[in-house]
Amino acid sequence: MAPSTRLTNRPRLRVSYLWSPSLQRLSDDLPSNVGRSSMVHDLIKSLNLLDFEELKERFSKNDKGEDEDGKSEDDDDNEADRIGVTNVGDKQGADGEHQGRTPDSPTESPTHAKHNKATVVFPEPSLGTKACLLRYHDRSYIERLLKADTDKDPDDPTHLPSSSTSSPRPAKIARTDPYNLSHDNPVFPTLASYISHIAAATSTACRLLATDKADWAVCWDGGRHHAKRKEAGGFCYVNDLVLGGLLLSREGRIPIPLKEGEDPKRQRTRAPRIFYLDMDLHYSDGVSAAFHSPTVYPYPLKESVTPPKPPNVLTLSIHHSSPVFFPPPTPISLLPSPNTGSPFSLSIPLSAYPSRQTYAKVFNQCIQPIREAWDPDYVILQLGTDGLPGDRVGQYGNWSVDGEGGIKWVVERVKEWGKKVCVTGGGGYRHDNAARAWAEAMGVLIAG
Repeated sequence: MAPSTRLTNRPRLRVSYLWSPSLQRLSDDLPSNVGRSSMVHDLIKSLNLLDFEELKERFSKNDKGEDEDGKSEDDDDNEADRIGVTNVGDKQGADGEHQGRTPDSPTESPTHAKHNKATVVFPEPSLGTKACLLRYHDRSYIERLLKADTDKDPDDPTHLPSSSTSSPRPAKIARTDPYNLSHDNPVFPTLASYISHIAAATSTACRLLATDKADWAVCWDGGRHHAKRKEAGGFCYVNDLVLGGLLLSREGRIPIPLKEGEDPKRQRTRAPRIFYLDMDLHYSDGVSAAFHSPTVYPYPLKESVTPPKPPNVLTLSIHHSSPVFFPPPTPISLLPSPNTGSPFSLSIPLSAYPSRQTYAKVFNQCIQPIREAWDPDYVILQLGTDGLPGDRVGQYGNWSVDGEGGIKWVVERVKEWGKKVCVTGGGGYRHDNAARAWAEAMGVLIAG
């Protein structure tokens, strides 16, 4: 029988935290956020919010892997050594597929920390393969991304110039690539491994929920909501959120209550209802387009007519909107009319510098009623921090971490829904802001 998605009679949440040395290292290479991953994870580790004991126990059961020269597979993963974890074994081949072993897999239930800490879980390698990426993305696009680390043509305009590798902003060059691998989305040396790790991390988080191994699964390196099916966009190369949502749809099916006399062995299930809530300052164009239903839902519904079957994912994006702000406004990124024919692709555009009071009003008067009407089985929460003041890309944000309507408050409200939640990062280009905000959010999650 499929597990229940309602959190009842549990003394505290089971929180899983997606991390590995290579995920951190590769996320640090993202040209728009060089070094951010290390700042985020190191702060959260230093605050003693994470439990590594399960990883240590798993590693201790295995011999340390060695290559032909007698060296460890992961001599470069000093962080693993620092926490006493060895034999990381999540290297990748040139095609972007993981190789070696991983110490934790959602097929095995993680032993959750007993002292208000999140349990660290490595991404499952099998969820970052080319085949997994092709569950949503175009084949030619993925093949272009996966050959990025072997394509050394210096005249290729999609490659990040070597002088820019230490710069937080990629050089601006004319768009000459059919996959938009230019401007804000340059090819970089570790791109193939990066996309596989990011996809695996968020999909692992969703599998932990679908298999009832966690109540909340946290993936701060995920949240790449601008990536489209066959092109990059807004610093995003693959859409881990879409891949995670598709996995939840497949593996997180909900049992239908048995009728009297029915055989329990013939348990029927239904597709889950998923609520995608995006709090990033930028519109979730990639996710919203992926899950947008082409069906027109008439309003008001006529009693004599069977209504169209709704999709199983409702998207709601809370974002700043302006003709000069990325991404450019589209009909579904604007405020919908009361009689919209697309009631499952929703947006609430905000003017410049929305305060926490604005977010509180939006949450109480809009998000909460939508959630109650949709009654989701799972929630995917994209918690970008580019809406905080001082963000060099967001620019028009005035959100807060503390106070009613702030990031911590939003996390607390979502906790009260009693649903299984995958929470990811996203935008956030003042790295100290992102690290502090996500560390504070972790504190709220593990508080009980």
